Amino acid sequence: MNKVEKILIGVFGVGTIPYFMQCIRKGMRYGFGSGMMRYFKSELITLHGALFALSVIGLITVFIVHAIIKRKKRSEVRITKADKIWFAISFLPVILLLLYGLYGAATGVNFLWSSYYGIDGFMLAVIFGGILILPVLPLCIIWQIIFLVTRHKAKKAEAAVKSE
Repeated sequence: MNKVEKILIGVFGVGTIPYFMQCIRKGMRYGFGSGMMRYFKSELITLHGALFALSVIGLITVFIVHAIIKRKKRSEVRITKADKIWFAISFLPVILLLLYGLYGAATGVNFLWSSYYGIDGFMLAVIFGGILILPVLPLCIIWQIIFLVTRHKAKKAEAAVKSE
């Protein structure tokens, strides 16, 4: 990693601290046993939560850009085991979103003054869950496209070597 990437990781890492400090402070005041995750959800709306979300997006972006640059510097095109693992992990947000939609369809989703079940509950849960996961989905799609293009290039290079 070069100096700029290290500085960006430090800045974005420091950006996550106020969010966690606020959640810990509220958790200590009200007791950690009484639903600490409730404070994580409620804090996402505040300035600390916005700073946290931007910092996490920045960290993910720095790591992906570093991986892309590292891949370009490598002379040969090949797929590593870590690439395959990250490709599989990149489908996790979509799977979680669909599971949350199924959960919303079965148990119902409260919106405004009524509860929605079935396909309406599924759609509402996916839309609301998608709003929370939305910053992650484009990064996952970008990684999947990069992986598929690299895999295609690797297979083409491998076929060219075999034909010679």
